[in-house]
Amino acid sequence: MSVSVILTCHNEERFIVQAVESAINQTASSRIKEIIIVNDGSTDGSAEVIAALARREPRTHVLTAAGVGPSSARNLAIRHATGDFIAFLDGDDFWAEDKLERQLAVFGNGCKAGLVYGDFVDFSAPDISDALHVTVRRYRGDQSDTLPTYFLLDGPIVPSSILMRRQIVEDIGLFNEALWLGEDTEFCMRVAERWTFQYVAGALVYKRRHDSNATRRLDTLLPAAERLTREWIMRRPELAHLARRRNARLYAKAGNDCVVKGEKKRGARLLIRAMRHDPLSWRIYVCIFLCAMPRGMDPQVRRAAKLLFYRAVRNGFADGS
Repeated sequence: MSVSVILTCHNEERFIVQAVESAINQTASSRIKEIIIVNDGSTDGSAEVIAALARREPRTHVLTAAGVGPSSARNLAIRHATGDFIAFLDGDDFWAEDKLERQLAVFGNGCKAGLVYGDFVDFSAPDISDALHVTVRRYRGDQSDTLPTYFLLDGPIVPSSILMRRQIVEDIGLFNEALWLGEDTEFCMRVAERWTFQYVAGALVYKRRHDSNATRRLDTLLPAAERLTREWIMRRPELAHLARRRNARLYAKAGNDCVVKGEKKRGARLLIRAMRHDPLSWRIYVCIFLCAMPRGMDPQVRRAAKLLFYRAVRNGFADGS
């Protein structure tokens, strides 16, 4: 079982070395057939850093694009990939050292899922002192409702956590190059139409938050996410009854994100819109409660609430509502 590692880099000179080295230093490094790095229109020193990495690691292949965006950059690399499996890694993230070993073991045990993924660690501090283990939805390879569940919950399956069979792109096609935001969600929805997902417990990737993240403001993602909702209920009418609940979750996440950033008024407006979409969702009322708390107390309570929630999910108590 050979793996093609695909890295995309756009002005990530500061982070790309750590990303590439986290692939090279995998405990299953011998399974890596190639590391394909796409330098997508970087204007910083990324090109020089990548060239130095390629000289050190003979499995590295460097491709250059002219700022074509994440979908086109990944597709360029996929077309050059020759491994049995494909693993994605964004240039500002890095892997846990046993990521591939744990995922390949799942496939080696006969799992029929199309892709294997897992939790991630969210952080922004250079020393990772603010790290938060984020537990994601647990899909199973034998699950029969992957598509409606993924449509409703909208992930998150972080691209940098994915290891997938090469046959997937041969079956469903490549990333939608018309999309610069939400392209990973749209791709996973098409995967879920024909394949299943398998969750692996534990954090597989460290996901870095910084000012250049495309997802640094969730409210800016709402138009693309709502458009995806409309397109998919046209494509799969049986999903229509889930649309309002899906959109409610999107608005609640964006509202909560605004509140965390100190934008309580905008956050409250988004949370009210979420409530109108799905007035029975308890999550929305929890966010509204946190929004109403005094500013000085709010960050500590919010972080404690998040930690308790993710701990509950890890222990299997979350009901997925």
